[in-house]
Amino acid sequence: MRHSLLTLALMPFALSAQVTLFQTGFDTAPFAFDLNTTDAGSSASGSNTWLINNVYSGGTGDVLCSGIPLNYTIPSVAGQPVGINAPNGNYLHTASSEAVTDGILCCSFAAADGFCTNPGNHFARMNSDVSTVGLTNVTLGFWWLCNGGAQNYGEVYYSTNGGSSWNLITTPVTQYNGGSNWSQQSIALPAFDGQATLRFGFRFVNGTSLFGGSDPGFGVDDVVITGQQGVGNSISCQPTASQFCEGGLVQVQYSIQGVFTAGNVFTLQLSDALGSFAAPVDIGSVTTTSAGFITGSIPPGTPPGTGYRVRVVGSAPSTIGTASGFPLTITAAANAGSNSVATVCSNSAPFSLITLLGGSPDPGGTWTDPNGGPFSGTFTPGTSAPGCYVYTVGTGTNCAPASAVLCVQVVNAPDAGTSFSGTVCDDGSVIPMLPLLGGNPQPGGAWTAPGGAPHGPDFVVGVDPAGCYTYTVMGIPPCPSATAQVCITAVLPEADAGADSTVIICANSGPVDLFYELGGTPDTGGTWLTFGGAPFSGIFDPQVNTPGPYIYQVDGTSPCPDDQAIVTVVVDPCSGIDEAVAEDALRILSHDGNGTYRIAAPWTVENARVLDMLGRVAGLVVRNGSTLAVDLSQAPAGSYVVHVVGEGRGAMLRLVRP
Repeated sequence: MRHSLLTLALMPFALSAQVTLFQTGFDTAPFAFDLNTTDAGSSASGSNTWLINNVYSGGTGDVLCSGIPLNYTIPSVAGQPVGINAPNGNYLHTASSEAVTDGILCCSFAAADGFCTNPGNHFARMNSDVSTVGLTNVTLGFWWLCNGGAQNYGEVYYSTNGGSSWNLITTPVTQYNGGSNWSQQSIALPAFDGQATLRFGFRFVNGTSLFGGSDPGFGVDDVVITGQQGVGNSISCQPTASQFCEGGLVQVQYSIQGVFTAGNVFTLQLSDALGSFAAPVDIGSVTTTSAGFITGSIPPGTPPGTGYRVRVVGSAPSTIGTASGFPLTITAAANAGSNSVATVCSNSAPFSLITLLGGSPDPGGTWTDPNGGPFSGTFTPGTSAPGCYVYTVGTGTNCAPASAVLCVQVVNAPDAGTSFSGTVCDDGSVIPMLPLLGGNPQPGGAWTAPGGAPHGPDFVVGVDPAGCYTYTVMGIPPCPSATAQVCITAVLPEADAGADSTVIICANSGPVDLFYELGGTPDTGGTWLTFGGAPFSGIFDPQVNTPGPYIYQVDGTSPCPDDQAIVTVVVDPCSGIDEAVAEDALRILSHDGNGTYRIAAPWTVENARVLDMLGRVAGLVVRNGSTLAVDLSQAPAGSYVVHVVGEGRGAMLRLVRP
């Protein structure tokens, strides 16, 4: 076989003559094809390769897979039919790289399995251009075979820019496989017509397949390109404007030369931004055989640009019109995004409203607030008004403005107050913890103990341990919950000044320590004050001091408050009670009028008892150094004798229980 590139300008074609533009049978070098190129995402090397030879016989070999030798057999390739020029001569085909190493050079492939054989695509392409300018019905013809599999197949591509980019041909076949015998294919597409730099290429796709595929691989022979030359029809067009908006309408007036038959469709096509029709986009059509107008629509998403052109193509007969004479400008449509609803928390940081619109809004637009007034676009929760804000873009362009609405709802943030850390006072009861928190904590939250277990709202003195108790107020989404802590570092005892009391002190008594007249169990170390607030020693001398109330105060350690108790002193003449001899006299210091007495001895008391008039022990006696506390509050009325012994001496005192 031979290959040839025919220059049409030198050939005297008859009207509507069919001409051969390119032909190769791969029998004579140079073969007009470059092998194993990187076009269309292909690899220059790998598990498979493109070859040109006349080998049809298979063979056997072995290959190492993970260090294990495996034997394989490649079957012979089917012989070529008579329809092929010079059958069983050279042909373009794939071959397993391992098989080539083992000397097996027929059409084959190594199926990718993901273990020993990696996937890969392999490309072979024409290395020179074919011009189809002025031609129609341009047709690619070739013979092929490829058994392959679902992931192993051949593809055919065309390029209208000298091989800079490639387009997959999907009509009439997308994937060439399932054919172990030679078949002839013919492809005629309008895109092949009127091209100055047309080329074709073949790609073998070897994807990973669990079950592999079957030989032979992709084989090609007798590649022919033909076209139809003649007076033919022509179409010219002119848009009614030069600037358009993405998604907008474009109207084109077109004129025709020649005759178009019934059923003809005139289609308006748009180039890319550089004016190339390598991959034209159909944007409108009309079914007619006459000249006129076509209205098309610029597809949404068309990139902005200033070099677009349009053309009109006819279908009966297939005719590619000339491009519009001046470039067209396409401007991106204004995009304000899509309407949205947002819910934010009242304590959130200020944010830009545009970030919450749907879609991808254009920047640089303007905002209006819910009342229609201008707005900066930055929403500050707690300050900016909730409601619906309108975003508008695209004013001042040839495209219509666009608007989107964002409705903002504000949810109040929960408030758990501010944390407290410090001591509390042991008042013998429970301490509510919520009042200890600072700020304005919301009621109704939940408490947890230092270990995380649920806890009540009160700190129980003497039961609950010191530590941090957490208060949580649940937030309504999107507001997070709020927490604060009451950290009790220590529980301090409450100041105790005892209980108020009234004491009757005999006028002939000596000085009396009022501390012992207090009720309860008062703390020591306090201070005494007169009822007027003057300092007082706490020792009442009936010969010197004035009867009345005296205040005993114990200072509390913060946060415990101070405590006070009042002893009201009454001075009684106490006549007819003291019967002791002077040197060993027992003196009544005080009594409460209800049978309770405080008695002083002139020496340390070692033993004391109270006897009734029948000599029986009665009443209760408590000794404290030289002081006695005698309690006859539960004894019957009558006379009693107090007998006291100490330091080798004794004394008696008669008491009368009223």
